Amino acid sequence: MIMSHFTPAVMQPQSAADYLRTNLEVLAKDIHPMDQIELHKQTGEMVYASLANKTLVNYRLENSLNNTTAQLELERASSQAKDNRIKALEEIIIELGHDPKDIKVVQALLKLRDADMAALRKMVKVPATIHPQT
Repeated sequence: MIMSHFTPAVMQPQSAADYLRTNLEVLAKDIHPMDQIELHKQTGEMVYASLANKTLVNYRLENSLNNTTAQLELERASSQAKDNRIKALEEIIIELGHDPKDIKVVQALLKLRDADMAALRKMVKVPATIHPQT
């Protein structure tokens, strides 16, 4: 059995080359069987703990990736819905005979729309609602 001991060669090691390696070789026949069993047991526990830790990290990363992907799809759908709404509003403004780039005309149309909506709410007696994002 060969065991290696690593000692830093510099104050703040940055790579594997910054360590000094010392090998210690022990013949397996020189180790008592009970010590061999204990060594294998401890080695198995260390490997299991490492695998369990890496599996947990992998699960968390996978879950995070799935959440990010879902959020990205929602953002894409929202962006496309906004683009569709902008195109529809531009088409309405063009149908009314105005230039959609003229901000004053668009603001006037929005004021007329708001006034029409308020009048319709009064006729139907629907309470005014507040948009959730405002």
